[in-house]
Amino acid sequence: MADVYAKIRSRISPCETAGGNFFEQLPGDHEVLLLSMILYDRDEANNRALLRRSFEALPSGGAVIISELLVNDEKTGPAPAALMIEAEGRNYAPAEYSAWLEEAGVRHIETV
Repeated sequence: MADVYAKIRSRISPCETAGGNFFEQLPGDHEVLLLSMILYDRDEANNRALLRRSFEALPSGGAVIISELLVNDEKTGPAPAALMIEAEGRNYAPAEYSAWLEEAGVRHIETV
């Protein structure tokens, strides 16, 4: 995560944060939205909707950063991610996030 943060800081300065309730409204005046340990706790329909709204709230060239534990595409590991089960959601594979982001209109997707 430190490498990701350093990469972000090198691209945007100054860095500001905005609080709020992402179910109600996303900030519309930011270049980057960070969703950290949020999506694992939601079902697929809610995640798709949140990612679509996130993309729509950003200016052209903006970025959505997803920080989550990832399972492999077979959903068999790594163990900490594969064994984590939540009431509504679960940990998702990079391919699932990529598909949802593509549906939302995102064209450049990178998994680090």
